[in-house]
Amino acid sequence: MKMCEVRTGSAPQVLRSTLGSCVGIGLLWRERNLCALAHCLLPYSQTQAAQPSAKYVTDAVPSLLQLIGASPSCYNQLQAIVAGGACMVYQRRLTPNGLIGEQNTKMAQQLLADAGIRVVHTEIGGISGRQLSIHCDTQQYVVRTFERIN
Repeated sequence: MKMCEVRTGSAPQVLRSTLGSCVGIGLLWRERNLCALAHCLLPYSQTQAAQPSAKYVTDAVPSLLQLIGASPSCYNQLQAIVAGGACMVYQRRLTPNGLIGEQNTKMAQQLLADAGIRVVHTEIGGISGRQLSIHCDTQQYVVRTFERIN
C-alpha cells in the first residue's frame, strides 16, 4: 500500500504496508471475513475528510470502519493491529507533543479505545521500521522489523 492509503481486502488478498514514523492501523472482522488497513502519515487534521482517507489518523479510523461497513453495535467484533510510529530520523529538538511517530501511535490507540475496538497487537516506537502484512484469507497478521540505515 502507498502512504496515506486506506484499503479493504478479502481472500486471497494480502494487505501490506511499510512503515517508519507513519502508523499502520489494521482491522480484522473475523465474523464477516473482512480486513482493512490504513497507512497514516500524521496524527490529526483540523477538518474531516470528505472521502475515505488515511493521511491523518483522525480520518483513517472512521474511513476503515466505513469501508468495512461496521456500525457501532459491531465494534466489539473487530480486532485491531497498530504498528509503526518509529523515530526514523534524528531530531535535535522535540516538539511540545513529542515525536511525530509517537503522536501517530497515541492517536491511533486513543481513537480505537474510544470506539471500543480491541487492539490485539501493537509493535510501535523505537528506531526500526516495520512492515505490517494482513493475510485476508486466514485473518492472520505479521509485523516484520527492519533496521534503519544511518
